[in-house]
Amino acid sequence: MHSRRSQPTLLVFTLGADREVDRRPLLPAPLRAREVELRRAWLAATLDIGRQLGCCLEVSTPAPLALGGDVRHRSQVGHDFGSRFAAAFAAALETSSGPVVAVGADSPAFGAGHLRRALALLASRPDRVVLGPSRDGGVYLIATATPVPGLAEEVRWCRRDTSRSLRQALEALGREVVELDPLHDVDGPADLQRWLGSRHFVADLAPLAVTLRRLLARWIRPACPRRLGRPLQAPVAFSLARAPPIPASASATI
Repeated sequence: MHSRRSQPTLLVFTLGADREVDRRPLLPAPLRAREVELRRAWLAATLDIGRQLGCCLEVSTPAPLALGGDVRHRSQVGHDFGSRFAAAFAAALETSSGPVVAVGADSPAFGAGHLRRALALLASRPDRVVLGPSRDGGVYLIATATPVPGLAEEVRWCRRDTSRSLRQALEALGREVVELDPLHDVDGPADLQRWLGSRHFVADLAPLAVTLRRLLARWIRPACPRRLGRPLQAPVAFSLARAPPIPASASATI
């Protein structure tokens, strides 16, 4: 009997573009359609990274999305983020023939190098856990090849100390933890402007990023009046006091 070939799984955990925009908008309301387009492009770019490295592809959302035929939908079940993520992660580990790498869809700086590094670290030690810490204290990646109990109960999710809390919980279980380079998540308008200003885009995202940068520049730039009024002379303070007398030595040289 031949053993099944090991194949890693890339699990993207997200609410989906429309729900993410409603929950935490990044652009002004009139640009909502552009933001939905951007979030869908982030998800597509993340899935393409998994395809490049030969991963099985799964997306966990509250409701199925219109994705490619090679992407499996996994439901989100639970009463809060921690329970929903723990259930999806455990289910992916049960069905995957290799390690599971879970990521979000709000870290556009995530690239093939991060996924490749995580898989390489797990190839030598499948029982270790690889974390990708976010600069805001969260995590953009969790990867392992073996189940991790207590993810829902022992970790403080969606907080500025989530990365530290997760590491402490894993070390309490006796699991080796290895961290990748930290990345910026895009959680608010300032994060989006930082990413747009960085100009470090996956090729497929570059045209959309350029368009958004131009739209935001026009949106933020203050409106100029169509006609400029006659300039007014600025008032100048002056004194009626007499000037001090010129010293005799100075007047002698003139």
